[in-house]
Amino acid sequence: MPEIGLVEVSGGAQQPASMAAAVPLDFSDASTQTLRFLLTAEGQGELEALRNARRSLLREEWTRGRDSDEPSLEDAVFSSTEILWVVRPDQRPFCLRKLEELRRRANLLLLETERQPD
Repeated sequence: MPEIGLVEVSGGAQQPASMAAAVPLDFSDASTQTLRFLLTAEGQGELEALRNARRSLLREEWTRGRDSDEPSLEDAVFSSTEILWVVRPDQRPFCLRKLEELRRRANLLLLETERQPD
């Protein structure tokens, strides 16, 4: 079974040119850090599962609100190969939990899709 994976490669890694052109981010602020995760998604089905899981988490954020220090998943920048998220250092644990939940839900959606007959 295909599975979506996330591997953190934060710290010292350069921002890819394609992402830099798409979103102007200021990396000079010492009060923030850029979390970077490489995304393993083999095909369109996996990317669609990831999109659906992200939408679900965003709807929950909008519905229930967020804690005062909780970063919004809406601020994370997604591409087909990576996720970049500029946050304060103390927000990192929130981000890791959210991204793990995102990965878990996306993989559950993939499993459900595989079980459904065509």
